[in-house]
Amino acid sequence: MLEILVLIGAAGAIGTRSKQRGLSQVYVVVAVSGWLVLVGLSALGLGFAGLILRWLWVGAVYLYLLRFAQGGARVASRWQCPDCTLFNDGETLRCLCGYLHPDAPESAGRP
Repeated sequence: MLEILVLIGAAGAIGTRSKQRGLSQVYVVVAVSGWLVLVGLSALGLGFAGLILRWLWVGAVYLYLLRFAQGGARVASRWQCPDCTLFNDGETLRCLCGYLHPDAPESAGRP
């Protein structure tokens, strides 16, 4: 039960980061479906190694999203949100409070 709650939290973090970068939610689907496949393989006798592989998969998807996945648009440099004063990096089009950077294209979507 605890593992499922942690998976929901990890999927939420992946979804939030991909939304901030203006990407689709396909990374959430890849992480959760890979986790489910590895749960099935663990039932075949992987044991503790299956548990480790499941979380390595979810972590690898998140790290790929952080390092290599590029959104369609970028802001030139770090920017500060006028609503909550949080600093965001140039790849983040939407602040955590929901504010969309004014230079972001319409394809990034408005809440």
